[in-house]
Amino acid sequence: MNKIKKIYVNKSDEPTLIAEKIIDTDAGEIVLNIPKFSKIADSLANFHLIKREAEALDKKVIIESVDDKVIELCGISGIEAVNPFFVKSRRQFSDIVIQKSSGSSSKKEKAAKQVSDLEEDRISSKRPLDYARGKQKRRLAFPRLPFKKGLVWAAIGVAIISLSVIVIKILPRAEVSIITKKINWEYKDVVKADKVLAASDIVSARIPGQLFSQIKNMSFTFPATGRKEVAKKAGGIITVYNAYSSDPQPLVARTRFETPDGKIFRIVKELIVPGAKVINGQITPSSINAEVIADQAGPSYNIGPIEKYTIPGFRGSSKYKAFYGSSANAMAGGFIGEAAYPLDSDIKKAKTEAAKKLEDSIKASLGSQVPQGFKILEGASEFGITKQNVIEEVDANGNFSVFVEGGLNILAFREKDLENMLIEKAKKEIGKNIEARSFELAYTGAAKPNFKSGQMTFSIIFKSVLFPAIDQRALVQQVMGKTESDLKTLIFSLPDIESAQISLWPFWVKTVPGRESRIKILVD
Repeated sequence: MNKIKKIYVNKSDEPTLIAEKIIDTDAGEIVLNIPKFSKIADSLANFHLIKREAEALDKKVIIESVDDKVIELCGISGIEAVNPFFVKSRRQFSDIVIQKSSGSSSKKEKAAKQVSDLEEDRISSKRPLDYARGKQKRRLAFPRLPFKKGLVWAAIGVAIISLSVIVIKILPRAEVSIITKKINWEYKDVVKADKVLAASDIVSARIPGQLFSQIKNMSFTFPATGRKEVAKKAGGIITVYNAYSSDPQPLVARTRFETPDGKIFRIVKELIVPGAKVINGQITPSSINAEVIADQAGPSYNIGPIEKYTIPGFRGSSKYKAFYGSSANAMAGGFIGEAAYPLDSDIKKAKTEAAKKLEDSIKASLGSQVPQGFKILEGASEFGITKQNVIEEVDANGNFSVFVEGGLNILAFREKDLENMLIEKAKKEIGKNIEARSFELAYTGAAKPNFKSGQMTFSIIFKSVLFPAIDQRALVQQVMGKTESDLKTLIFSLPDIESAQISLWPFWVKTVPGRESRIKILVD
């Protein structure tokens, strides 16, 4: 008897690896055990390769597998195959007699003979088969349905469950579409906004208002277009020291201070130099800053910092050395020649532009502070200048400056307050519980504010389309569980109903569901 050897194929084995195992084995007949979902079952060409290699080596190959796809591909490629679940017990299997005269046994008989010989070979090698036999018998005791038929039954089961879910979760449903009578209402009159009101007054058509205010100052520079001959004196700041006594020392305006090279600067205003501190007979000088101006015009007085100025008026006295000055910064501004200066037209234009720039700046700043939802009407703001100074002295770039201070007041109101007041006014006049589905609001003319009292009047045109208000949630509670006829009676008994359409679904449903989620009421 030819030697038979079983080769166990892994699911991930490549066809070339399986072919190498066939080549390497010395058995004449080989049983390839291919598990379910093996990679080799991906292509029919893999089985043609196995058959070609076996025939080239003059070896016989039988495929053993529980995978219907593998069995099917073996049949197509001409390789004998057997499903071990359909093989009888070993004793019965070994009693099968092969008919030699016919020369052509059926594939099932050949496969049974191959497995019988393999079983005998495994017994002679003392390989334990008890567990495998027991497992095989247990499986044979409970025959399984073919794989495809099982899938069909599973699909039917899923469909039945899905249909049940649809019936339970979605069916039945009730839908009621109601069209109510429309009411056109218009208001064309004056409304007043008042900052002292806490709530709207529908009788007098008044709503709460709010006053927003801000004060701000700024400096702006403008070019000077005039030209003239000028003689300017240099100026700066000096520090005056008292190292004489603890008594304060007054100095009159235009008191002279002299540089080491003889240049004279005079203080602009009178001042009092505080007394020095005397501790244990030691004097600690006191000091005070003073503005000075050169005695003569011209750039020669544009000098750098000076360590010590003397006071010529104290020359010849003991105070001469004890009272002195120093400058940490340079003196500047001394000039003789042609220079720019602002014409009257420059100053007039600069004042106007400075005021406009300040107003725009405050409007932007204050406007960003007005909460969202507030309405600012045309004419509802007031801007005023409280201070304006022109500094005609030009800088190094030929510009003069304008200092301006002003304030802005804005009266505004919440537009939602206006809309709600008008709707409540309509309810009072119509005498019904209504709701506005659409409206148009237009402001006519400029507002008339009184910033002192915080009140403002303005004219409007309000056009609205109103509908009777229906409590849809309460209506849902009322219709639950009603029959179709009772539902119609209830719906058409509602006031101000123009028309209604009732739908119960599916067609066999005759009662409104008892759950809110399955009832839909639309009101138009």
